[in-house]
Amino acid sequence: MKLLAQWLRSAAVVTAIVLLCLARSASADTYTIYDLGDSNARGIYGLSTTGDVVIFQQSCGVFGPSCYMTYDNGVGVSDSPTAPSLTYDDGTPCSSTPAGFNAAKKTCNNGIVGMGSLYNPNGDPNGVYIGSGDTLQLLHGGSADQVFLNASGDFAWTDGNNEEIFEAVDTSKSTATPEPGTWLLVGTGLLLFTSALRRKALR
Repeated sequence: MKLLAQWLRSAAVVTAIVLLCLARSASADTYTIYDLGDSNARGIYGLSTTGDVVIFQQSCGVFGPSCYMTYDNGVGVSDSPTAPSLTYDDGTPCSSTPAGFNAAKKTCNNGIVGMGSLYNPNGDPNGVYIGSGDTLQLLHGGSADQVFLNASGDFAWTDGNNEEIFEAVDTSKSTATPEPGTWLLVGTGLLLFTSALRRKALR
Protein backbone atom coordinates (compact mmCIF):
# COMPACT_ATOMS: atom_id res chain seq x y z
CA MET A 1 0.00 0.00 0.00
CA LYS A 2 2.80 2.43 0.90
CA LEU A 3 4.48 1.68 -2.40
CA LEU A 4 1.29 2.58 -4.30
CA ALA A 5 0.91 5.88 -2.39
CA GLN A 6 4.55 6.82 -3.11
CA TRP A 7 4.09 5.96 -6.77
CA LEU A 8 0.97 8.17 -7.00
CA ARG A 9 2.76 11.12 -5.35
CA SER A 10 5.68 10.74 -7.75
CA ALA A 11 3.31 10.58 -10.73
CA ALA A 12 1.60 13.81 -9.59
CA VAL A 13 4.95 15.64 -9.28
CA VAL A 14 6.14 14.43 -12.72
CA THR A 15 2.83 15.48 -14.31
CA ALA A 16 3.09 18.97 -12.79
CA ILE A 17 6.68 19.38 -14.06
CA VAL A 18 5.72 18.27 -17.59
CA LEU A 19 2.79 20.70 -17.66
CA LEU A 20 5.02 23.59 -16.58
CA CYS A 21 7.61 22.76 -19.25
CA LEU A 22 4.92 22.61 -21.93
CA ALA A 23 3.57 26.01 -20.85
CA ARG A 24 6.98 27.61 -21.27
CA SER A 25 7.41 26.27 -24.80
CA ALA A 26 4.05 27.78 -25.85
CA SER A 27 5.24 31.34 -25.13
CA ALA A 28 7.01 31.94 -28.49
CA ASP A 29 5.22 34.51 -30.64
CA THR A 30 3.80 33.47 -34.00
CA TYR A 31 2.22 35.81 -36.54
CA THR A 32 -0.19 35.66 -39.45
CA ILE A 33 0.57 38.33 -42.06
CA TYR A 34 -2.24 39.93 -44.07
CA ASP A 35 -1.76 42.01 -47.24
CA LEU A 36 -4.16 44.98 -46.97
CA GLY A 37 -3.57 46.16 -50.53
CA ASP A 38 -1.81 48.87 -52.45
CA SER A 39 -0.39 51.86 -50.57
CA ASN A 40 -0.78 54.18 -53.58
CA ALA A 41 -2.80 57.18 -52.31
CA ARG A 42 -3.50 55.12 -49.14
CA GLY A 43 -2.00 55.14 -45.68
CA ILE A 44 -2.64 53.72 -42.22
CA TYR A 45 -4.81 55.96 -40.04
CA GLY A 46 -4.63 53.84 -36.90
CA LEU A 47 -4.56 50.41 -35.25
CA SER A 48 -7.15 49.51 -32.61
CA THR A 49 -6.66 47.66 -29.34
CA THR A 50 -8.36 44.61 -30.91
CA GLY A 51 -6.13 44.65 -34.02
CA ASP A 52 -8.44 46.38 -36.51
CA VAL A 53 -6.49 48.47 -39.03
CA VAL A 54 -8.06 51.69 -40.36
CA ILE A 55 -6.71 52.91 -43.69
CA PHE A 56 -7.27 56.40 -45.09
CA GLN A 57 -7.57 56.39 -48.86
CA GLN A 58 -8.50 58.58 -51.79
CA SER A 59 -11.10 57.76 -54.45
CA CYS A 60 -13.51 55.70 -52.38
CA GLY A 61 -16.58 55.13 -54.59
CA VAL A 62 -19.84 56.58 -53.21
CA PHE A 63 -18.00 58.43 -50.43
CA GLY A 64 -16.28 60.73 -52.92
CA PRO A 65 -12.64 61.81 -52.85
CA SER A 66 -11.65 60.11 -49.59
CA CYS A 67 -12.76 57.59 -46.96
CA TYR A 68 -11.66 55.29 -44.16
CA MET A 69 -11.52 51.52 -44.67
CA THR A 70 -11.48 49.18 -41.65
CA TYR A 71 -9.82 45.75 -41.87
CA ASP A 72 -10.29 42.88 -39.42
CA ASN A 73 -7.80 40.00 -39.87
CA GLY A 74 -7.09 41.10 -43.41
CA VAL A 75 -10.75 41.44 -44.46
CA GLY A 76 -12.36 44.81 -45.26
CA VAL A 77 -15.34 45.10 -42.92
CA SER A 78 -16.48 48.71 -43.38
CA ASP A 79 -15.86 51.98 -45.17
CA SER A 80 -16.94 55.45 -44.11
CA PRO A 81 -16.37 59.11 -45.01
CA THR A 82 -15.28 59.68 -41.38
CA ALA A 83 -12.81 57.82 -39.18
CA PRO A 84 -14.52 55.05 -37.16
CA SER A 85 -14.73 55.57 -33.41
CA LEU A 86 -12.43 52.74 -32.35
CA THR A 87 -10.05 52.68 -29.39
CA TYR A 88 -6.72 53.23 -31.10
CA ASP A 89 -3.45 51.85 -29.72
CA ASP A 90 -0.70 52.82 -32.15
CA GLY A 91 2.37 52.53 -29.94
CA THR A 92 4.91 55.24 -29.13
CA PRO A 93 8.40 56.15 -30.36
CA CYS A 94 11.11 53.86 -28.97
CA SER A 95 13.78 55.37 -26.74
CA SER A 96 16.51 53.29 -28.38
CA THR A 97 17.19 50.84 -31.21
CA PRO A 98 17.91 47.17 -30.36
CA ALA A 99 21.62 46.32 -30.51
CA GLY A 100 22.90 45.28 -33.94
CA PHE A 101 20.03 46.87 -35.88
CA ASN A 102 19.73 50.07 -37.89
CA ALA A 103 16.05 51.03 -37.67
CA ALA A 104 14.56 53.40 -40.23
CA LYS A 105 11.15 53.50 -38.47
CA LYS A 106 10.32 51.95 -35.11
CA THR A 107 7.54 51.90 -32.54
CA CYS A 108 7.25 50.40 -29.05
CA ASN A 109 4.31 49.18 -26.97
CA ASN A 110 4.06 47.01 -23.84
CA GLY A 111 7.70 45.91 -24.01
CA ILE A 112 7.49 45.01 -27.73
CA VAL A 113 9.28 46.77 -30.58
CA GLY A 114 8.22 46.75 -34.25
CA MET A 115 10.46 48.30 -36.88
CA GLY A 116 11.77 48.47 -40.38
CA SER A 117 15.53 47.93 -40.47
CA LEU A 118 18.19 48.12 -43.16
CA TYR A 119 21.97 47.75 -43.52
CA ASN A 120 22.14 46.11 -40.09
CA PRO A 121 25.59 46.01 -38.44
CA ASN A 122 24.84 42.46 -37.20
CA GLY A 123 24.39 41.23 -40.78
CA ASP A 124 20.66 40.47 -40.50
CA PRO A 125 18.74 41.09 -43.75
CA ASN A 126 16.80 44.27 -44.50
CA GLY A 127 13.14 44.00 -43.60
CA VAL A 128 10.45 44.30 -40.95
CA TYR A 129 11.19 42.98 -37.43
CA ILE A 130 9.27 42.49 -34.21
CA GLY A 131 10.20 41.27 -30.74
CA SER A 132 11.30 42.35 -27.29
CA GLY A 133 14.67 43.44 -25.94
CA ASP A 134 17.39 42.32 -28.33
CA THR A 135 15.42 39.24 -29.43
CA LEU A 136 13.79 40.17 -32.73
CA GLN A 137 12.36 38.02 -35.52
CA LEU A 138 12.16 38.88 -39.20
CA LEU A 139 8.50 39.24 -40.15
CA HIS A 140 8.73 40.31 -43.77
CA GLY A 141 11.05 41.74 -46.40
CA GLY A 142 10.74 45.24 -47.81
CA SER A 143 10.57 48.43 -45.79
CA ALA A 144 8.42 50.00 -43.08
CA ASP A 145 7.57 53.64 -43.79
CA GLN A 146 4.63 53.81 -41.35
CA VAL A 147 4.60 51.63 -38.21
CA PHE A 148 1.76 50.91 -35.75
CA LEU A 149 1.93 48.44 -32.84
CA ASN A 150 -0.75 47.71 -30.24
CA ALA A 151 -0.19 46.38 -26.72
CA SER A 152 -1.24 42.86 -27.79
CA GLY A 153 1.60 42.65 -30.32
CA ASP A 154 -0.40 43.22 -33.54
CA PHE A 155 1.76 45.21 -35.97
CA ALA A 156 0.71 47.18 -39.08
CA TRP A 157 3.06 48.88 -41.51
CA THR A 158 3.29 50.53 -44.92
CA ASP A 159 5.93 49.01 -47.20
CA GLY A 160 7.12 51.87 -49.39
CA ASN A 161 9.50 49.65 -51.39
CA ASN A 162 6.71 47.39 -52.64
CA GLU A 163 3.87 49.92 -52.22
CA GLU A 164 1.77 47.60 -50.05
CA ILE A 165 0.16 47.79 -46.63
CA PHE A 166 0.50 44.82 -44.25
CA GLU A 167 -0.65 43.69 -40.85
CA ALA A 168 0.92 40.96 -38.70
CA VAL A 169 -1.52 39.55 -36.14
CA ASP A 170 -0.01 37.88 -33.09
CA THR A 171 -1.67 34.44 -33.16
CA SER A 172 0.24 33.21 -30.09
CA LYS A 173 -2.21 35.10 -27.85
CA SER A 174 -4.62 32.16 -28.09
CA THR A 175 -1.93 29.77 -26.75
CA ALA A 176 -0.63 32.01 -23.97
CA THR A 177 0.83 30.55 -20.79
CA PRO A 178 -1.96 29.96 -18.25
CA GLU A 179 -2.21 32.39 -15.34
CA PRO A 180 -0.96 31.40 -11.85
CA GLY A 181 -4.58 30.87 -10.74
CA THR A 182 -4.98 28.19 -13.40
CA TRP A 183 -1.86 26.35 -12.19
CA LEU A 184 -3.10 26.59 -8.60
CA LEU A 185 -6.37 24.96 -9.66
CA VAL A 186 -4.53 22.17 -11.54
CA GLY A 187 -2.16 21.57 -8.61
CA THR A 188 -5.00 21.44 -6.06
CA GLY A 189 -6.89 18.98 -8.24
CA LEU A 190 -3.84 16.71 -8.51
CA LEU A 191 -3.29 16.76 -4.73
CA LEU A 192 -6.95 15.96 -4.00
CA PHE A 193 -6.91 13.15 -6.56
CA THR A 194 -3.72 11.67 -5.07
CA SER A 195 -5.15 11.96 -1.54
CA ALA A 196 -8.36 10.17 -2.53
CA LEU A 197 -6.43 7.33 -4.20
CA ARG A 198 -4.15 7.03 -1.18
CA ARG A 199 -7.10 6.75 1.23
CA LYS A 200 -8.64 4.10 -1.00
CA ALA A 201 -5.35 2.17 -1.18
CA LEU A 202 -4.92 2.26 2.62
CA ARG A 203 -8.36 0.69 3.12
